Amino acid sequence: MTEVIDQTAPPTTTATSTPTAPSAETTSSHVPYLASAVQRVLAASEEPLTVSKLRSRLPSALRTTDVKDLSEMLDRQVAANVLHKYPKYRSQQDRYWDRGMIAHIAHLLRSVLEAGPLAWSELRRKLPGYVQEKAQSVLDEQVGQGLLHRHPRAGSRGGDRFGINKPDPKDYLRLELPDLFKRLASLGFTRPQIRAAALELLHEEEWDVEPAPEPEASAPPAAEEGSAETSIPFPGPHTSAISQAATHSDRPDAGHSH
Repeated sequence: MTEVIDQTAPPTTTATSTPTAPSAETTSSHVPYLASAVQRVLAASEEPLTVSKLRSRLPSALRTTDVKDLSEMLDRQVAANVLHKYPKYRSQQDRYWDRGMIAHIAHLLRSVLEAGPLAWSELRRKLPGYVQEKAQSVLDEQVGQGLLHRHPRAGSRGGDRFGINKPDPKDYLRLELPDLFKRLASLGFTRPQIRAAALELLHEEEWDVEPAPEPEASAPPAAEEGSAETSIPFPGPHTSAISQAATHSDRPDAGHSH
């Protein structure tokens, strides 16, 4: 018999590489890149961000950063006065931003007023509790800089309101016209008649001319009443009797010369 020798080489096992944890040196090399990426994300945000939201906006290579490590890095940035830490609000996580509390309150004021002008009491109720103490002063500062605007009160009740835009007289006309139309309608006029008459009046030129200011009343001279007595001349040697009588007509012997 012929013996057949199997010359096939036995299967060789390939060594599989197991993932190794990154060394401390590798992790520390990403810290500057992580810090700059965090600053870019916060600069583009209009409000403070929690750690989770901040991590979700990082570049994809950094989104696997551990939340604890990211929080520690953020706290170091806060200690270095690079970032600002904000109280928890609607979340169990602290929030971080690259701007201070004044800028944050100003942003909150504008966000609330986007729906329309509000009185201070209404505006204050819509703000978080942690900004209540400084909100009034920030509002006054924003109005003083022309970033927000004070609106005169509408109607007989309430106080001034605040808004993003300057007050518009049309808003106040809308409040006054219904009462005016109602009063005129009670006199027997129809609404089309009132509207046509109002438009005709507004097109007249006299409505474009500002009324002249009323003249100020001048006070009478202080010595007006006593001026008659001080102006009476004393009779002299050449004064005629008629002049003396006319001057002293209130005396019993007026008109009789001695």
